[in-house]
Amino acid sequence: MPPRPPGRPAPPPRPAVAPTAAQSDGRLRKVEEVFIAALEIPNAQARAAYLAGACGDDAALRAEVEELLAADAAQPDFLQGAADDAFKAEEAGETIGNYKLREQIGEGGFGTVWVADQEMPVRRRVALKIIKLGMDTKEVIARFEQERQALAMMDHPNIARVLDAGATDKGRPYFVMELVRGVKITEYCDDQQLSTQERLALFITVCQAVQHAHQKGIIHRDLKPSNILVTINDGVAVPKVIDFGVAKATHGRLTDHTVYTQFSQMIGTPLYMSPEQAEMTSLDIDTRSDIYSLGVLLYELLTGHTPIDTETMRAAGMDEIRRIIREVDPPRPSMRVKTFDGAEMTTAAKRRHTEPAKLHGTLRGDLDWIVMKCIEKDRKRRYDTANGLALDLQRHLANEVVVARPPTTGYLLGKLIRRHRLAFAAGAAIIASLVLGIAAATWMYFRESDARKRATDAEKKTAETLAQVTTERDAKEQARKNAEDISKFLTEVFQSPDPSRDGRTITVAETLDKAVKKLDADLVTHPRQQVNLQATLGETYRALGLPRQAIPLLEKALDTHLKYCGAERECTLAAMNNLANSYDDAGRRGDAFKLREEVLPLSRKVNGPEHRVTLMAMSNLANSYSDANRKDEALKLREEVLALSRKVNGPEHPDVLTVMQNLALSYGIAGRLDEALKMQEEVLTLKRKVLGSEHPDTLGAMSNLALSYDAAERQDEALKLRVEVLTLSRKVNGPEHSDTLDAMHNLAISYDAAKRKEEALKLKEEVLALRRKVNGPEHPVTLTAMNNLAVSYDDTGRRDRALKLREEMLTLRRKVLGPKHPDTLDAMNALAVSYDEAGRKDEAAKLRAELEALKEKK
Repeated sequence: MPPRPPGRPAPPPRPAVAPTAAQSDGRLRKVEEVFIAALEIPNAQARAAYLAGACGDDAALRAEVEELLAADAAQPDFLQGAADDAFKAEEAGETIGNYKLREQIGEGGFGTVWVADQEMPVRRRVALKIIKLGMDTKEVIARFEQERQALAMMDHPNIARVLDAGATDKGRPYFVMELVRGVKITEYCDDQQLSTQERLALFITVCQAVQHAHQKGIIHRDLKPSNILVTINDGVAVPKVIDFGVAKATHGRLTDHTVYTQFSQMIGTPLYMSPEQAEMTSLDIDTRSDIYSLGVLLYELLTGHTPIDTETMRAAGMDEIRRIIREVDPPRPSMRVKTFDGAEMTTAAKRRHTEPAKLHGTLRGDLDWIVMKCIEKDRKRRYDTANGLALDLQRHLANEVVVARPPTTGYLLGKLIRRHRLAFAAGAAIIASLVLGIAAATWMYFRESDARKRATDAEKKTAETLAQVTTERDAKEQARKNAEDISKFLTEVFQSPDPSRDGRTITVAETLDKAVKKLDADLVTHPRQQVNLQATLGETYRALGLPRQAIPLLEKALDTHLKYCGAERECTLAAMNNLANSYDDAGRRGDAFKLREEVLPLSRKVNGPEHRVTLMAMSNLANSYSDANRKDEALKLREEVLALSRKVNGPEHPDVLTVMQNLALSYGIAGRLDEALKMQEEVLTLKRKVLGSEHPDTLGAMSNLALSYDAAERQDEALKLRVEVLTLSRKVNGPEHSDTLDAMHNLAISYDAAKRKEEALKLKEEVLALRRKVNGPEHPVTLTAMNNLAVSYDDTGRRDRALKLREEMLTLRRKVLGPKHPDTLDAMNALAVSYDEAGRKDEAAKLRAELEALKEKK
C-alpha cells in the first residue's frame, strides 16, 4: 500500500479483495495510483468525475478503488489514538536543528515546506523542506536526497540556493534553502499585464537558469508554473526555479542511494510532461525533456492555456493521458487564440497589454514556430539546449532570423526589411529607392518650376505658366510611374516563391540572381534607384559569402557614382571601399590594394584625417599591406591608426580595442612576440572590463590571445584558453553559431599541437557537419573546414578519406571561388600530393602542370 499524506490514517486490510494470481504487479500499482489520487480530492462530485475518467470501462478497477475509499471513510480514526509521538507531523514553534518552524507554506509529493527562522550561526528566514510522514520508504528517501544534492550542485541567481541539510530527531531528512516568496510565473505575468515581449524577456531568464542546471548534469523533469516563482528584488522581477525533487542526473549518480524509476511510474506533471517521459520505454530521458516542458510553459504564457486542455487531461485515464501526450498534436498558439470567444479574447489581450485584434498577429510566425519546435513529439527535432531556445527568442525580439522557422525567401526578406541592416537589407534598399525615386522626381519638378518663376518677360511668363501646369502634371505622372516601376520590381523579384511548383525552397542567392537579371532591363530609366540597388545587392552577395557575384554589381555602382558625383564624395568613397572588400574576399588582393591606396588620401581630403571613415580606410589599407607581405608598412600604419583612434575615441572604445588586436597581430608577424602577447593580454583585460566576460568580442580577444600563446610556444595555456572559449561560445552563441564553430576549429589546432590527433579529428568532423548544415555545402567556410579535416585524415593515416575529400573540395572551390583563386590553387597542390602518396603519379603530374599554367597567367 502506498504511503499516506500527513494526518490521514491508513485503511484497514482488505481480505475480501485479496489479489489473485492473475493480478500483476502493474495492476496493483494501477489500483494504488488511482486510489491515492482520488483520496486527495475532497469533493464527492469531483472525485466521481475523476474516477470515471481514470478507470474508463474498467469496472473491476473502479470497484476496487471505491472499496478502498469506503474503507478509508468508514474508519477515520483508525490508529489515530495509538499513534506514536515519533510519527506526529511537525508543528509550528517546533525546533529542528538550528531552525524554528513558523508556518507550513507548501506540500509536495514527498515533502512539506515550512518557513523557518535560523537561529545560528546567522539569523535569517529560510525555507525548510522535510520528508512527509509515511514517505520514509527507501525509494522516497533516495529521491529526497537526490533533490538536496541537485540543489547543492547549482549556483545561479534564478535557482533557489540550498543552504543546509540534515535529519530531524525522528530521523527524517530535511534540507534548508533560501526562502522564495513569490507567485507562479503565469499569475505574475497576468496580474502585471505584461506584454508578449516582456513575458518573453522573463522567460528567457528561466531558460538560462535551466541551462545552468543542465550544464551541472541535472534535468528538472517537472518544470511547470508552480515550480517557477517570480519575486521582486529592488523593484525588478526575478524568476526562481524551485523543486528539483524529481530531478535526474545526466552524468553519474547524485547520491550513493539507488533511485529506480519503476516501469509504469510517470515522473512529472502530465500537462507539462514530454512524450518520452510518458512513454515509459527504455529510452533514456535527457535535457530535451525539459525543453518540451519549457515549450508548454511558453505556450501557456502566450495564450493562457496549455497545449493539451486541462479538462481533457482531467477526464482521461492514465493510459489515455499517455496516448494524448505521445500522439495528439496541439494547435499553434496563434490558432489557439483564434478559437477564443469575444470575452476570452478580450481578457487574454488585456492581460498581455494589447488589443484583441492584434493578439493573433503577435503570435503568428516566429512565436508559433519557436513554441512548436519546443513541443515536437520527436525530441531530435526540438532545440538541443535551453540556451538555444533563449537565443532564438532573442533573435525574434531583435527582428533577426530564427532557426525554428524554415528559411523561405519570403520570410528571410521580411526580416531584412524590418531590420534595416545593410548587409542583409536588399528589400529595405528597394523601399528606400522607391522613396528616393519619388523624391527625385518631385525635386526635379520644383527645380523646373523655380526656374520658370524667375522669368521677367510677361509673354514668357504666360507661356511658362502654361508650361508649369504641363510640367506639374508630367512630374506627378512620372512620380506615379516611378512608384509603380519600383513596386513592380519589388513584387516580382522578392515575392515569396511557391515551393510546391518544383518541390523545393528557393534560396536567397537565387532570388538575388533573379533581381540582378531584371535590374538593368526594368530600372534603366531610374539611375538613382538602380545604383542603390546595385550597391545593396552586391553587399548582400558578399555577406552571403559570394564575393565573385558581388563584384560586377559593385563595379557598376562605382562607375555610376564616379560619373554623376565625382571621386570626392562620401557615397563614392563608400562604393570604392565596398568594392575593395569584395576584391579582397574573392582573392583579387592586388585590385583591393590598388583601390584602398586611392581611398585613403581621398577620405583624408573629404572627411579629415581623424574621421572614423578615414581611420577605417587606414585599417583596410594596413590589411592589404599585410597581405602583400609589406609587413613593416602594415605595422607602421596600424600604430598610426591606434594613436589617432585613442585620441578620437578614448583608450577603451571598442574601435580602439579592434585596432589594438590588429596591431598585436602585426607585432607577432614581425617577430616582436613579447609586445604582441602583452597587447593581446591588455586587449582581453579591457574587453572584459568594457564588454563583460561573455561578450562575443571578448571571446574573440581570448582567441587572439591563444594565438599569441601559440607563437610564444605556450601551447598548454593556449589549449586551456580555447577550451574556455568554446564552453562560453556554446553558452552565449549556441552550438551552431559561426563563432562557436571557429572556436571548435581553434581547439582542434591546440589538440593537434598537443599530439591529441584523434580529439582534433573528431572536432573537425563535427565542424564540417555543422558548417554544411548552417552555411551550406558550397560556402567558403565550409570548404575551409573540408581542407582542415583532410589534413587530420592524413595525420591519422586515413589517406583514402583525405584524397576523396580533397577531390570534392577542389571541384567546389573551382565552382565557388574560380580557377585562379589562391585557395583553389592551394587545393590543387594538396590534391596532387595526395595523388602522389596514393601512387597515382600521372594524375599528380597532370594536376601540377595545370597548376603551373594557371600561375603563369596570373
